[in-house]
Amino acid sequence: MNEELIKKIEGINREFEKREFFIKEDVYELFEMREDLRGKLEAMKFKKIEFFVIEDENCIGFTLEDVQVNFFLEFGCDDEGEWYEATAEVVFF
Repeated sequence: MNEELIKKIEGINREFEKREFFIKEDVYELFEMREDLRGKLEAMKFKKIEFFVIEDENCIGFTLEDVQVNFFLEFGCDDEGEWYEATAEVVFF
């Protein structure tokens, strides 16, 4: 990944962290796996990315023009404390 793309991915992570969600590894993994999403993100200005939180669905995400990326969060608790796991879903309009 080039430097510009990494800066945009870091920007996405900052937006999620502002909303108190820390899923940096999941976001990087998504862009490493999906060349089509990398291309869309590279071609788009960061300020045009729309971010959202859907609390009743435990979902956070963003849109890249005609693509919506949702991260559904599953919450749990074990001996080490509370945790959450993110599962990505990509929807093309």
